Amino acid sequence: MNVFLYVCAKSVGVIVYMIYMEISDEKLWESCLKGDKEAFRELYCRFYALLRNYGIKLLPDKNLVEDCVQDIFINLIQNHTSLSPTANVRGYLLKALRHKLYDTIEKNRKMEDVSLYEDVFQVDELFSRIALDTTDTDDRVKLLMKALTKLSPHQREIIYLYYVNELGHNEIASILGINYQSSKNLLSRTLRKLRRWFSLEL
Repeated sequence: MNVFLYVCAKSVGVIVYMIYMEISDEKLWESCLKGDKEAFRELYCRFYALLRNYGIKLLPDKNLVEDCVQDIFINLIQNHTSLSPTANVRGYLLKALRHKLYDTIEKNRKMEDVSLYEDVFQVDELFSRIALDTTDTDDRVKLLMKALTKLSPHQREIIYLYYVNELGHNEIASILGINYQSSKNLLSRTLRKLRRWFSLEL
């Protein structure tokens, strides 16, 4: 390939990349269903970090989580003709990863250290993104982090999905396999528990 053709090809590639960056998740998904390789590339770039961060909260084995995320995208590519359109791509992928991780945990439970696969949802610095209406932010965040450890795994998970990832109850309900009202009730009970704990500590 001569220099002119090479430059043209690179320019076209950049233009295509920019076009895919601009389209909505729903339109991107529709392109993936048609087997569009560039669409799959953008889907991966757009959601990999989100899925990896969520997976690590569910399971403290980064290598296993990364393998599961890779498997999700490989399965999408291999089975794109059997997939259905969705307006909630983010929720679909998070739900798929959650199921993949739990299936993997069950398969590995007998062969690995069971303690590695306990039903935990990790609490880390990402929770500090939760807005606090206070001037004493650092101390309050530390107190919040301590309070989060008092919650059940599902309670910590809904806090993470709702406040950190800013998902709505429809998305959360789909990911957790519950209905809309159950998602609202779970969040409400969780916040009441946090408020009670704070009232005792402050």
